[in-house]
Amino acid sequence: MKIEVNPKETSRAEAFSLWMSSPMPMVTLTKTLNVGRLLKKSKKSGVKFNTLFCWCIAKAATQIDEFYLLPEQGKLFRYNRLAVNVIVNNIKGGINSCDIPFTDNLKGFLHEYDTLTEKVSTECKSSFLEDYMIVGTSAM
Repeated sequence: MKIEVNPKETSRAEAFSLWMSSPMPMVTLTKTLNVGRLLKKSKKSGVKFNTLFCWCIAKAATQIDEFYLLPEQGKLFRYNRLAVNVIVNNIKGGINSCDIPFTDNLKGFLHEYDTLTEKVSTECKSSFLEDYMIVGTSAM
């Protein structure tokens, strides 16, 4: 669910004014991370590295208020849920987009990730979630 908020009452007031003149309001964060411990955890647990990495990114995003804000059609909205977007190779050799709802429960997230990406891969049809703020991860 999303609700409209007054941009001037948020920490993103200045950014909002810049977003309104942008053709595609998006913030890109670049950071070099040491993922060695996560890679070990992935190998030890048998869980795909990308799945664990997406969960960690979304988990970190839940702790940053600005990740829940998005301008749309001249207004600023606050979402109450996050999802992670991943790019999925489909069975026809192409790619599709897939939104995975975030949950603090790692096992629940792993199940959703596997189920949704498999469906997108086999159906060759992108899957988008409404009423979720989407954290994009296509360049990971």
